[in-house]
Amino acid sequence: MILVDDKQVEALEARRQAEEQEQLNEPPPTYASLQSASSSAEVVAKTVNYVSITRVHNSVKETLIIDPSLFVPMFLRPPLLPGETEETRKNLRLESTHGHVYADVTLVAKDDNANDTDTPKKNKRVVINMKSTHGGITAKIHGRPGRSSFVLHAQAVNGEIRLHIPSSFHGPVIVSHRHGFVRFSDAISRNLTTFGEVDSTRRCFLGDFSRWSESGDGWAGDELVVEVRHGNVKIHYDDDAVGSPVKTRPTLLNRIFGF
Repeated sequence: MILVDDKQVEALEARRQAEEQEQLNEPPPTYASLQSASSSAEVVAKTVNYVSITRVHNSVKETLIIDPSLFVPMFLRPPLLPGETEETRKNLRLESTHGHVYADVTLVAKDDNANDTDTPKKNKRVVINMKSTHGGITAKIHGRPGRSSFVLHAQAVNGEIRLHIPSSFHGPVIVSHRHGFVRFSDAISRNLTTFGEVDSTRRCFLGDFSRWSESGDGWAGDELVVEVRHGNVKIHYDDDAVGSPVKTRPTLLNRIFGF
């Protein structure tokens, strides 16, 4: 048994207090060190194609660059879904059962001279599917002028869907919802034409409808299909100002009282 006298106890206590004071007097981290730490945590987007990620008890969070002309060997491609073929294979599929889907997707410029021998898909649009059963979906789609056209199908059963789409989006917007509201940003509302709402399904066209063109294979431009059962839908442009207002469809009271 080791005995410690009063002087040793006082010395240990004084040493402890000195160490605590030294820690309090340490200078704060420099800006350079903070910048270095934050840069090391930055997510680097990878150029990909034919990506499929499904999770049951975790959220999905991805930052990707989609190039539909990028060749992916067959042994690296995800298994086809029932009823799916190589011609209808999704370029991106993100799904979570008990979690949220977060996606930041950039579309590359369309390459009309790309070699089509390895891409049997008749429809050259980028096809994106996102689904959350018990969570929600937050997705941002970016693309400069000349980008590939895309089809986005977003489906949530119990959760909100919030989408940010390119300001160059031109095509139909179909929104089906049961319990919740649908809101568009001011900028989108100015360019949106609604053709009807039947059985909780709203059919709209975003952009100049006079430019509609349909070949033998149907519409080849952008397309957005949103399905929500219990949740809200909010749609913005990807370059909308932060906090820009979103509007619901005017009701009878809005028209009468100017709400």
